Amino acid sequence: MRAVKSGILHAAYWPGYFRKFVRSLDFFNIDYRFFYGYSFPPQSVCLILSEKCNLRCRMCDIGYKNAHSGEAGSQLVQSITSGPDKMNLQDWFRLIDDLARFTPKPLVLLTGTEPFLYLHIREVIEHIAAAGLRLHITTNGTLLEAHAPWLASAFQTSSALDITVSLDGLEDVHDAIRGVPGTFVHAIRGIEAFAKFSKELCGQPAPVNITCTVSDCNCRGLEVFVDWIVEQELPVASITFNHLWFKDAGIVRRHNEQCGKMFPVAEENIRGFDIRDIDMLAAFEQIQSVRRRHRGKLRIHQMPELSRKEASAYYSDPCRFVFYDRCTALWRNIAVTPHGRLILSPLCFLGPFGDLKEESFRALWNGPRLKALRRLLHREKAFPACSRCCMLFGSRPRYYKLKDWIA
Repeated sequence: MRAVKSGILHAAYWPGYFRKFVRSLDFFNIDYRFFYGYSFPPQSVCLILSEKCNLRCRMCDIGYKNAHSGEAGSQLVQSITSGPDKMNLQDWFRLIDDLARFTPKPLVLLTGTEPFLYLHIREVIEHIAAAGLRLHITTNGTLLEAHAPWLASAFQTSSALDITVSLDGLEDVHDAIRGVPGTFVHAIRGIEAFAKFSKELCGQPAPVNITCTVSDCNCRGLEVFVDWIVEQELPVASITFNHLWFKDAGIVRRHNEQCGKMFPVAEENIRGFDIRDIDMLAAFEQIQSVRRRHRGKLRIHQMPELSRKEASAYYSDPCRFVFYDRCTALWRNIAVTPHGRLILSPLCFLGPFGDLKEESFRALWNGPRLKALRRLLHREKAFPACSRCCMLFGSRPRYYKLKDWIA
């Protein structure tokens, strides 16, 4: 009993107790509910290091612009590419050091475009590791094989690094969606190379996650795709099936009628396909099937985690809110563009919230502009343009899992 008491009272343990206390408050969205615009430290910060992507993905406005070079960029593209000067390496280092001072420390995400196209990607990742921050990288996998040796050595503990590779089906399907031949083969080689080098350094291969965007091209072949991954015994820990994040004409019309004077929006992530051709119920049934058949071998997720009824409405009635109906992302997540602008995400119409070349992240995070926007968002819950946004789906609080289990 004396040992337990001394351990509780020892000052060295207080930071750990504080982190657990903050996380317990966050579980119930205490700051969102009661703090009138103030937020606890962010759960995650996305660093969009580069404007570039080397693919021409049909379901993404960045890929669409790559495939149609004469086309004007959408609001999503402009949110990433606008701004006077780009962040230099020292700017990124200062930001990383600033994030490392938070308690608890946020998860750093490298996504938005293809992170491995950034010239100084190795220096950035090694600085993140040295700062003691956890890192999640989302990549199309085409450059992963070349970077696998040093990447595996940068993080000696598997819990500090997660890698997600985007794969949308087997070779013919994936390459057709991504618009560049050979992307599937390169991605598979990258997954295998990272597993190989991490095994050599840590004694076991670090598993990779896969994200698969459901579209009209692959909605009937999801089951075959998962079966192939299991049969090949790829070092994959999970597969997440992402439903498209977009603003179609109906969403844009409803939003601009209600909120266009303050926050006008335009169509996004919708030009490369027809959502009416997506057999959502077929996709839903396949996801449930592979979950049952591969339980214990592979974790299967759906983003958002729709019910059958919600799945049937996802594309047939895009203006209807499904899964969740209020955005708390401004209390949890934030992104930084290559030009140092703070935005909620490239899909969001609320930003930018400040320039990190002029002010520190910590000053902006609970600065007057973000506090005012949080108060507005708390009052409105969500805007019409939010109905098919990933940030809205990620806002659903964790205690909803308890509700689902009880129900």
